[in-house]
Amino acid sequence: MFTGKTLVDGDWVVRKKCFSRAQALGAAYQNSFSRKVTLVVHGELTGNVKDADRELSRKLLAVIESRRAGRHIHVVDNAGYSDLLFGAPAQCRDLKVQGEHVTVMPEVGEGFLGGPFDRLRLRTRGINRLEAGLLGRGTPRHEKLLSRLIERVAGRATLDVRAPARRGPQFDLGWISERTAYGAWVAAPEQSGDKETKRLSEAVEYVSRSARSVARHGQVQRVVVLEDAVDLSSGLRERAQASGVLIGKIKDVPR
Repeated sequence: MFTGKTLVDGDWVVRKKCFSRAQALGAAYQNSFSRKVTLVVHGELTGNVKDADRELSRKLLAVIESRRAGRHIHVVDNAGYSDLLFGAPAQCRDLKVQGEHVTVMPEVGEGFLGGPFDRLRLRTRGINRLEAGLLGRGTPRHEKLLSRLIERVAGRATLDVRAPARRGPQFDLGWISERTAYGAWVAAPEQSGDKETKRLSEAVEYVSRSARSVARHGQVQRVVVLEDAVDLSSGLRERAQASGVLIGKIKDVPR
């Protein structure tokens, strides 16, 4: 179900075209609310929903009532719908009743964090030569360190573990803790000694350059995660901090 025009990667798309795109992907659609509805795409998330002419509040109230009855209905925003069109997971949005209207609640890390974390999708992403050289992506060392990071972070039931936003910085693992959205890049270059230190310094610069975007809600913290055997010099730590990047080993990862 759609609630009006939807913004798809920056372009407004009328409802008729939204229908055809959903149908092309094998999804059924309908205008009226019923028990068949499993997904509501709401494209107008700039504050309270007050458009009574198009019954936007009524549709979202029906979603809330359905959720309270134990039948979950997924609600996505413009970015979430765009992600679904491109085969990426979309985050479900929280709703809150305020008087006669329904508010789609803002989320920490919007624009930086994407949908739920998916290890399989992470493994199938494209890897460019720069990432392979600086971070070691695609190598056994990188995979092993990433697995340890996932175990440490995903093991906390209180944390919301997330993938990167499809059009945002492509870190390895993201999560939300209190009002901060974390994005972690695992760095395990196939080097040693002075060459490894140089590579790690370049990796910090790469992370700093690739993550300039600021989330619309909450704070964003970029993190570079290293292997335990790495000699983390004070100079490297200071350069990272100056760039707004935390750097450390698995045990140092904030959560």
